Amino acid sequence: AKVGHKSADSSFFGYKTHIAMSEERIITAATITTGEQSDGKQLQTLIEKSKVAGMKVETVIGDTAYSEKDNLAYSAQNEIELVAKLNPLITQGNRKKEDEFEFNKDAG
Repeated sequence: AKVGHKSADSSFFGYKTHIAMSEERIITAATITTGEQSDGKQLQTLIEKSKVAGMKVETVIGDTAYSEKDNLAYSAQNEIELVAKLNPLITQGNRKKEDEFEFNKDAG
């Protein structure tokens, strides 16, 4: 077991269970990792396990953790629609708030 974080100010010691479910909420795949493991790194394994179980995977719905670059490429390559909010590192880059670009169309 290792220390994982659910948010910047919330941590836990233990394990994580990652699951894939059908629309009917039937579990089609599961993996267990130590607490510090990234959720997004489990996406491809969950999809492959679901396929082996006989599921046809057309759409995956997940949170921001699943929108990492490798998952976007994997889902495109396998013609899977990935519905997940993009990580701010993708949309905003690695900028600090004070370094963000600001456009004012009314400025002289």
